[in-house]
Amino acid sequence: MASDNKWNKQPLGEPGADSSFDLVRYFFWLSLVLMGIATVAMAGYLRFYSSAQMLQLEKVRASSLVQVFENSLWPHFKPLTQMSNDVARMREMATQAKLQSNVVQLMKGTDVIRLKVYALNGMTVFSTDPTQVGESEKGNDGFESAVAGVPVSELEHSNTIDSFERKLNDRDLISTYVPVHGADGRIEGVLEIYLDATSFIASTAKQLWWLTAAISLAMIALYIAQMLVVKRAGRIIKNQAAKLVEINRELDGRVEVRTRELGDANRMLEDEIDERRNAEERLDRLAHHDPLTNLPNRLLFKQRLETALGQQPLQHQRLAVLFLDLDRFKDVNDTLGHFIGDQLLIAVTARLAEHVRSGDTLARIGGDEFVCILANVQDPATVNLAAEKLLSLFNQPFRINHNDIHLSASIGISFSPEDGTDFDALVRKADIAMYQAKALGRNRYQLYTYQMSVEAQERVLIERHLRRAIDANEIEVYFQPKVDSVSGRLVGAEALARWNSPELGSVSPARFIPVAENSGLIVRLGDQVLEKTCRQIAQWRGAGFAINSVSVNLSVKQLERDDFPARLASLLSICNLPASTLELEITESVIMAAADAFSMLEAIKALGVKLSIDDFGTGYSSLAYLKQLPVHILKIDRAFVLGIGVGNDSEAIIRTIIGLAGSLGLSTVAEGVEELAQVEFLQREGCTTIQGFYFGRPQPAALFAQDWAPKLHTL
Repeated sequence: MASDNKWNKQPLGEPGADSSFDLVRYFFWLSLVLMGIATVAMAGYLRFYSSAQMLQLEKVRASSLVQVFENSLWPHFKPLTQMSNDVARMREMATQAKLQSNVVQLMKGTDVIRLKVYALNGMTVFSTDPTQVGESEKGNDGFESAVAGVPVSELEHSNTIDSFERKLNDRDLISTYVPVHGADGRIEGVLEIYLDATSFIASTAKQLWWLTAAISLAMIALYIAQMLVVKRAGRIIKNQAAKLVEINRELDGRVEVRTRELGDANRMLEDEIDERRNAEERLDRLAHHDPLTNLPNRLLFKQRLETALGQQPLQHQRLAVLFLDLDRFKDVNDTLGHFIGDQLLIAVTARLAEHVRSGDTLARIGGDEFVCILANVQDPATVNLAAEKLLSLFNQPFRINHNDIHLSASIGISFSPEDGTDFDALVRKADIAMYQAKALGRNRYQLYTYQMSVEAQERVLIERHLRRAIDANEIEVYFQPKVDSVSGRLVGAEALARWNSPELGSVSPARFIPVAENSGLIVRLGDQVLEKTCRQIAQWRGAGFAINSVSVNLSVKQLERDDFPARLASLLSICNLPASTLELEITESVIMAAADAFSMLEAIKALGVKLSIDDFGTGYSSLAYLKQLPVHILKIDRAFVLGIGVGNDSEAIIRTIIGLAGSLGLSTVAEGVEELAQVEFLQREGCTTIQGFYFGRPQPAALFAQDWAPKLHTL
């Protein structure tokens, strides 16, 4: 136990310990010096303040006197300022008895003891002391300030000064330079007034002396009181230190004896216990925390959630589980590497942890999956606010290894007891809600509903059977005709995927296409439909049914593949098809979602394949980029066609799209046409091509050729 070092310390009260009591003496001296400085500073400030106030007061008084002077005598003095270069004439006029008596009479009963008038060039043109007439004040700071329009006062002491008809000795004077203004407001001269402030200075000095004395006495009293308290405390500390020294010596003796008895065996036991305790703590930490982010892992999260659920009935409050998943985190790992991905997870953890309440639990339960327990929920609206706050944390990019990484997240929320009272139910339903948030466009939160479970089960069922259907080549391609709006002649067709499952029956594309997109099966499905379409076109052409073109929908996943143009060219070559017989339909959302979509579309167009924008007018950015897109056709969305004859808005939009297409040299196709009135409206407005149930429903290839091959040659 290292007894020699641990217990053989210098006892309190021995020579080294006395130095601590020297601090009391140092404290006394420091307090004395600081209080002295404070007293001097306060007294000096008071003196400075009183002087400044007195000068300000006298400046105001002087300005008032000057106003009186201007109103009564300035017309007599103004001529003097205009002859300031003729000193002799000026002295003769300035020394006139009447002028002097007027000044004396005006200043009678005031503290004014001398008055001087200066021309703007600095020449003294009048003074109650005639000997000063003709002196120059040019360069005097007070005079120059007054010429600039700012009065200046100065305090000075004079041993002797002439005041009108008498001489004054040992006086405190305040001299003030004040500008004199003419009728037009311009400065015409400067007046210097000397005021006798001797009695005021003496009175102020006496008051300052008493005030300084009072401050000094207060500081002395405070110092004495402080000294008595500190000395008393010092004596108490010294007495206690002496007792502690004695106790410490006795304890040292006991410990030394006991330490010898324990010896090395005791030290080994302590080391073993410490090592075992540290090992247990490390194992417990590893078992309950994520090694990368140091957050609770799934096991600890489950324990805390079950504990919170157990306490919930006692607290009569709700509990919420937030399931947060990073959007497209896999792209970061694929493009920047797993090291950057790990650093990004650490940065995300730090940002999330800063905004989670201390009583809540934030955990990482998977690669980019985080969960949070919000306990004691009184109002569900607070959970919505918490989710919005967490999503807002992703508005700013994460700076990782000199890379600005923009990231978003999707959050699913479940509540207890409404959505479940056990760990598995709450986490599973929050997970389902999170996937619903991703399906609705990501970067949002979604509350769990029962319908989500039904839809999730259906998605799982459809995905399982769809995967098998693609492997078994069950997906069929139906064709819907496109006809010329004027002649009714067949000008093309659209290839549409249809699925008739042995287990599920006929499955609508509205059900299996979104599942294919979310599960990643859309690439295989799209490639299969495209290949079947090209082979069918080739077969028709070989049989003499030379349809102009067939359109196929293209998904964003297909468009994002760098080798897609090359694969498309290879397929056309294998089927021996002219590129013009194939048309690819891309929605506005696909164009905006695909990286480098413009260059990919240019490569497809270079092959000779036609391009059309599907559902045009329902997106949010095509108009801005339409002139740049290498497209040939605009498809008018079915929603607008259904509005024909119902409201003017849809018809106006259709007219705008047709006019826009015409101005850009593009063709138009209206889809979803079901009624004659719709056909007639589109014909009148100049729509090029019509597609819909009015002319034909989607059909298998054989039926389509049977119905339309004869019409292709007869119409």
